[in-house]
Amino acid sequence: MLLGRFFANTNDGREKCFCFLQETQKEKILMDAANELDIAWKIKEQYNSSAAADRYAEYFKGSLRHRRKDQREKRCIARGLSQVPRGSLVLDLPCGTGRMYPLLKDLDLHVVEADSSPYMVDHARRKAEESGLSGGQKQDRFLVSDIFHTGFENRQFDAVICNRLFHHFPDSQTRQQALRELARICSGPIVVSFFSIAATDALKFLYKKYILNKTIQDRIPIGPRQFSKDIQACGLRIERWILPRPLLSMQWYVVLRHR
Repeated sequence: MLLGRFFANTNDGREKCFCFLQETQKEKILMDAANELDIAWKIKEQYNSSAAADRYAEYFKGSLRHRRKDQREKRCIARGLSQVPRGSLVLDLPCGTGRMYPLLKDLDLHVVEADSSPYMVDHARRKAEESGLSGGQKQDRFLVSDIFHTGFENRQFDAVICNRLFHHFPDSQTRQQALRELARICSGPIVVSFFSIAATDALKFLYKKYILNKTIQDRIPIGPRQFSKDIQACGLRIERWILPRPLLSMQWYVVLRHR
């Protein structure tokens, strides 16, 4: 306001004020783009190797605890897609090593598996081919794509699932950018997982951040109220909450719809 008054008192005040606002807007756009690229790069680098893809695939096959976690997540996603008709086109982003692909085929859906890591996509494709699940399914595709700029058409998908990604995002701005892209490409339900602060598992995060004063760069829990605000800011509404283990597990799911 003070800057605006200062410019207004000069002969060319309006022009200078307009130019200043334009430059400020340009800087913000450039900073937002840089933030997107930085986060996308960090996520991609974390999983951007054949060894990383192999480790990720084995993680949910290892201990009984991990296998149970895998089963719980699949049940939650199945519940989130319960109203999606058979034969619908569904995007799984990020697909990882294709862990959800068999579930989506059991639901009789056409599937596009996408991930920012080509190694993850290759692993998912090979696993689908070896299982025979992808045979004869012309609409099933395995693509490299990131959540900020997917390259898909508006409302191309009948449903989208986004599992185990939002805990990588450190702030509302990044979450909203991702949510807007999902909203753009989907006409139906969007099933998103996030790590909730309202769970006993989050105590470890709070201990590291506030007691040990460590910077947490991954597995970042979000307050449900704050995430609700992010969702509403993107023109979406929460249709339902799905909690695998209420008050225990950080992993929560929400089913989103266009308002």
